[in-house]
Amino acid sequence: MTLEAAFVRLPPVVRAVAPFLDPRAWGAVAYVWLGFPLGLAWFIGLTVGFAAGVPLTLVWVGFLLLFATVVAAWGAEGLERRLAMSLLGARVPERRARAEGRESFRRWFSSVVGGPAFWKGLAFLLLRFPLGLAGWVVSVVAFAISLAFLATPVLVSLEVGEVRIPFRFVDTGIDALPLALAGLVGLIGTFHLHRAMGWAWARMAEVLLGAGGPARTAPAAAPSVPAS
Repeated sequence: MTLEAAFVRLPPVVRAVAPFLDPRAWGAVAYVWLGFPLGLAWFIGLTVGFAAGVPLTLVWVGFLLLFATVVAAWGAEGLERRLAMSLLGARVPERRARAEGRESFRRWFSSVVGGPAFWKGLAFLLLRFPLGLAGWVVSVVAFAISLAFLATPVLVSLEVGEVRIPFRFVDTGIDALPLALAGLVGLIGTFHLHRAMGWAWARMAEVLLGAGGPARTAPAAAPSVPAS
């Protein structure tokens, strides 16, 4: 039995108060924290590649730059697809063009650019930076506040400093216990928040990192009638 299956079998109350036992919650945390550096990399690469390649199409260098940008974007889409599947449990259909056998690279490139999968994946890469940055900021703030409150009794007991709340100072570990409880509640809420963000990213990946509708199945052959 996998860890995810074991978590699902826990009572609903346990799942509600202990979301940090869910492997998908930790996967969502990792995915959110990867969103900022990866989104920044995709944004810079695509912006520089297309902005420099389009004007330079007057000479052959521009076509080479656009070609390299498209190939790099296709690889980035594949990486994002794998991350969404492994960290978030997204079910992204496998409909990406692949070079098979002796198929020419030119024909493969034409199938990539001419299909909907590449352009939808390109939209996902461009959205990864603003949404990834926003999610990363929310994650950092939520974890920082929750962990700071949770560690208050330890910091006060070690005389690292004193905490000031409205109308009084907290200078003993006992007085800081309510703050630690608030930090624990905040940490539980933070993990639930990351699970929600991971769910939203998984659904977006399923829509934008797949190539469209389900594959068409060939019509069934008519049964043969034996000759009389």
